[in-house]
Amino acid sequence: MFSVTGDQNALESDFAFHLHCDYCHDHCEKPSKFSANYVLVTNVWNERDKIELAFQRMSRQSVKPVVWLWIDDGSVDDTFEEIVRLSMNYPELNVWIERMPMKEKGDLNTIGNAYTKHMPEFIRKNKDKTIHYYAIQDVGTRPCPHYYERVMSLMDECPEIGSSAGYMVGEEKARESGMPMGDCKVTRWNIIKNIEKYWSLSPDTYVNIKSLKNGYKLKIWRVPVIQDEPTFGITANGLFYQGQLNYYIGRPFLGILLRALRRIFLRRYGTQMLRGYFYERNRGTWRCNDPDITSFYGLGKSPIWVIVNLVRTQGKWSK
Repeated sequence: MFSVTGDQNALESDFAFHLHCDYCHDHCEKPSKFSANYVLVTNVWNERDKIELAFQRMSRQSVKPVVWLWIDDGSVDDTFEEIVRLSMNYPELNVWIERMPMKEKGDLNTIGNAYTKHMPEFIRKNKDKTIHYYAIQDVGTRPCPHYYERVMSLMDECPEIGSSAGYMVGEEKARESGMPMGDCKVTRWNIIKNIEKYWSLSPDTYVNIKSLKNGYKLKIWRVPVIQDEPTFGITANGLFYQGQLNYYIGRPFLGILLRALRRIFLRRYGTQMLRGYFYERNRGTWRCNDPDITSFYGLGKSPIWVIVNLVRTQGKWSK
């Protein structure tokens, strides 16, 4: 994991992204052909101290978003005011800001509610713009300087891909999912503009599911991204949360147990996954009833299918 500490300016300018990319050689290179554009969404709660760095990083992207939508998910620490202030300092970035009601505590279980509330109106207001792609980026993320240009150019060349993302440098072995990560995911706009309601628990995973439901494929490219902190999904708390999620979507316990045992053997917080599952099972009040989600995770399929798809690791990227 690459942490942004110490001499901030040195790290921001000196990180050798090209050494972690399948498409660059002795330096970071722009794609030879490119003509698409995108909108970018960043969801935040109480992230005031990270906002300025996020603006600095986005200003260095070779292709900037047509619109950068910030969703303040109820911050109480002047996050909203900081976004407003910095948006005036970076006129090259077309910033829109939407705000949810203030709340004293963040809640991962309801993060998708902000997308459900604001994305349909955002789409309506931009219906006259020519938009090709939609991207999500967390506030503490730094993609390589040509990241969005590169990923969109790859998707232009592969029309069968609906959603895709690069990879987090330093987390290759820790991540076991074959689906594109939520951070810096790029999705075709025609998929997004037809979504009326998002999964409250995980809007980025829901976008993957909708891409597949629309007949597209998913892809992980070897295009590098670094984060200021480890991705939540590979931490102890993240695996506890994944255990809760496995109960929520109705996955069979045997498959969950096998995956947890594998993680225990690899020292990747398998115990925390089991604890999260049993915690949610004991509560017994949190279940998913969205047919797209439940069918994707195996409802109605044979137990053998579900278990095999739980245990095997599918993470691959294209070259």
